[in-house]
Amino acid sequence: MKKGIASTELNFPLYLYDIHTSAYLQFKGLNPELKKEGTRVVFCFPNTPKTQTLIDEYHNNPIVQLLDYVSHLRRLRSQMLSMRD
Repeated sequence: MKKGIASTELNFPLYLYDIHTSAYLQFKGLNPELKKEGTRVVFCFPNTPKTQTLIDEYHNNPIVQLLDYVSHLRRLRSQMLSMRD
């Protein structure tokens, strides 16, 4: 199973542990599949060029609508915490 943003094979899903990056991707229209791995919840995205572009965009400190982004962050955190119970 490939993990992390360093995975370059497009046939494997992209696993992210960072909720902030995952919230940004969700804010931009990519909905993650949440998977439980031991005691952690992992955010699984399709490993496509669009996903990689959005991750690069996130790391370049984009201007976003803050309240909309925080809404996605809170929703994703709530989903994550409900899976950990």
